[in-house]
This record gives sequence, C-alpha cells and structure tokens, in this order.
Amino acid sequence: MKRYITLLLVCFGLSFAIAQPGEIREKIKKLRIAYFTENLDLTPQEAQQFWPVYNAYDDVNHKLRIRELNDIKRNIKENTDMSEAEASKILDRIESIEKQAYENNVDLIKKLRKFLPAKKIIRLKKAERDFNKKLMKQFRDRRGRRKSMP
Repeated sequence: MKRYITLLLVCFGLSFAIAQPGEIREKIKKLRIAYFTENLDLTPQEAQQFWPVYNAYDDVNHKLRIRELNDIKRNIKENTDMSEAEASKILDRIESIEKQAYENNVDLIKKLRKFLPAKKIIRLKKAERDFNKKLMKQFRDRRGRRKSMP
C-alpha cells in the first residue's frame, strides 16, 4: 500500500507542472486524503466525522498562512524602506496571524478528541509533518531538474 501512495505522490507531483494554482490545491487535498487515510487507519465512522473537521481547519490555515502571510511578504519586498511605525504594524499583523493559526490548531485537537483516540490525533500530527516533507522534497526535486535542463 505504501508503494501505491508513493506512486500516487509521484504522479500527482509530475502533474503539478501543468496545473493551475486552484487545481494544485485540489490535487494536494486528494493526496493528503489518501496519505492520511492510509496512515491514520480511520474507521468509516471516524472518517465521516474527521474530514469535515479537518477540512475546515485546513481552509482556515490556508487562508491565514498562505494568503495573508504572502500578502505581508509581498508588502515587505515592495516596501524595503519602511518606517518604524509601518514595520511595527507588520509585526503586529504577523503576530496576530500566528496566534490565530495556533488557536485554530488547538480548536482542531479539541474537536478531534470528541471522537478520535489520542493516539490517532498524535499520528495525524506525524502524518501532517511527513506528508509536508514528502511534498516539499518532490517540489525541490522537480525544481532542481528544471534548473538543470538547458
């Protein structure tokens, strides 16, 4: 089964090169579902409760970390000669985003504890880290191959 997931990750990784940003996010979601399903051993009843809770958590995290932090990073790149007051506002906003992300994570764990054993929640955290590592490795590998091409 692990070979199947690895093959699936490679196939989807190759298709990222031709996909649009919205399509990429959907493909990543599909890969995540397959990876988590294999690694968490969720029962059908657990899965039915798990996915709506996890998807809501993921949507909030995506909005906070990707959209809002990327906007801040763009502002920093464009405005390298900012005043101390502007820099302070940016730091306050970053702090607020990080706090919201933390609270979102705490909220996820509280919700999951209602229907999942603690061991599966811990396995979820490990699966998230492992999945993200594999995804980033694929991205770096693909990027490296692209740079070495003439």
